[in-house]
Amino acid sequence: MNIRVEERAAPAPVRRKTRLDRYLEESPELAATYFKIRKHAPKIVISGYDITKRCNLRCEGCFFFEGDLSSIYSDGHTIEEYQTFFKNEQDRGVTYPHFAGAEPALVQDRLRLANQFWKNGLIYTNGTIKIDPEITFMLHVSLWGDEETDKLYRGAPVFKRGVQNYAGESRAIFMYTINHQNIGFIKDLVKLCRENGNRISFNHYSPSRQYNAKLQTAGADKLHDKRSTFRFSTADNNLRLTPDDLHNIRDTLDDAIEQYPETVVYSHYYNEWINDPKGRYEVNDKTGWATNCVILNKPYHRQYHTDFSYSDAECCVANIDCYSCRHYVAGYTMIMDKFYQHLESKEDFANWLDVYDTWCRLHFRDWDRI
Repeated sequence: MNIRVEERAAPAPVRRKTRLDRYLEESPELAATYFKIRKHAPKIVISGYDITKRCNLRCEGCFFFEGDLSSIYSDGHTIEEYQTFFKNEQDRGVTYPHFAGAEPALVQDRLRLANQFWKNGLIYTNGTIKIDPEITFMLHVSLWGDEETDKLYRGAPVFKRGVQNYAGESRAIFMYTINHQNIGFIKDLVKLCRENGNRISFNHYSPSRQYNAKLQTAGADKLHDKRSTFRFSTADNNLRLTPDDLHNIRDTLDDAIEQYPETVVYSHYYNEWINDPKGRYEVNDKTGWATNCVILNKPYHRQYHTDFSYSDAECCVANIDCYSCRHYVAGYTMIMDKFYQHLESKEDFANWLDVYDTWCRLHFRDWDRI
């Protein structure tokens, strides 16, 4: 009698549960956010593009019109050349472009063309010129204060125009750049954004190397004309944030997040981290470059000038002083890149996830409704 022996495959090894597995099992809320990010924002590859050297403003302490890392480059490429350029960037693997320069709203034909290659992206704009509603990129509309401070810092009622242009606009988030002189306006402007049907987030003024150098001379070389980016700052009265300012900002923003959670797009954990008075980056004293800035050191990130050139020595903000940088683009990326360092406890993981989710709310249209 022949007995048939069925061969059975060896059982698959049982994977040991990781800390992450346990955190997700213990907290369905964390799991939902984590898997939402994995599904809708899995491969973020960012590069930056200065797409024009034209601007209708000259803001105090501006980065673009300082030094030799931005405004000196030519701006004469044709739309056909831009088409080839964007196609090459898409082929290089860029999935989330950032469009800046001077003022991108002045070259909307280039933005429309870019939108043919990418659905998602970000435009940094001053808000004075409305960007075509058909362009699907997110808009971070710069905000520096109320009407009076706008006139002082920027020479025009910028916020008023931005409010008119983007009332109730789901693409737009007002990005309030906090400096030493405008901390007291935060609460009022949060309320104004809420009443206007807009959301607001926050950036920290981070001086350029040139701005710091001018303050060293007590403003002796500044130009007193409307097209200058150094009109009123002095060594004793300027935009740079002090340690006391950072503590004040932290407390003010924590209250704003709690009071207006639908209006304020910000993270408690990021708020604590970015307002630590210690410098946020390790800087090489010889080069002046941050050695641990994620954006500066990622091989795929490039910050292109208007002539399509780029330098490995530049991050997301031209001319910035790395020693005192607290810019939100670099700050969020710094934390998001430290996934494994935030698995020591469920609280650490929840904090990391809060930052990543906040970044998605800032960068994807209608993220909260997905």
